[in-house]
Amino acid sequence: MQHSTWTEAEKKIARRVFNAPLQRELVQVMAEFKRRAAGASDPDDMWSVQEYLAETRRQIDTKYDFRYSQLLIVFGRLLQENSIEEGDLSGLSDEKLRYVRSVASL
Repeated sequence: MQHSTWTEAEKKIARRVFNAPLQRELVQVMAEFKRRAAGASDPDDMWSVQEYLAETRRQIDTKYDFRYSQLLIVFGRLLQENSIEEGDLSGLSDEKLRYVRSVASL
């Protein structure tokens, strides 16, 4: 399934489905960053904020991989986490949807 082809319509769906939960997560990270930064009162707090951002970025970069060879796995994980709904993937081929469901069921 990793080497399946994507139609132009599927690519547009994939981009939309990928971006929505990523943007929601980034809004949450930004809010947490602002909260932590506002509460910083000494240099150790500053480095703690930096460590939070570095770790969070690593997690997001690992989770959100927009390579077509990885997207179905990403979508399966997002579906499992309830970050997307199966209906969001409407328009993808039946084969791709089956693969996403199988990843989500793990």
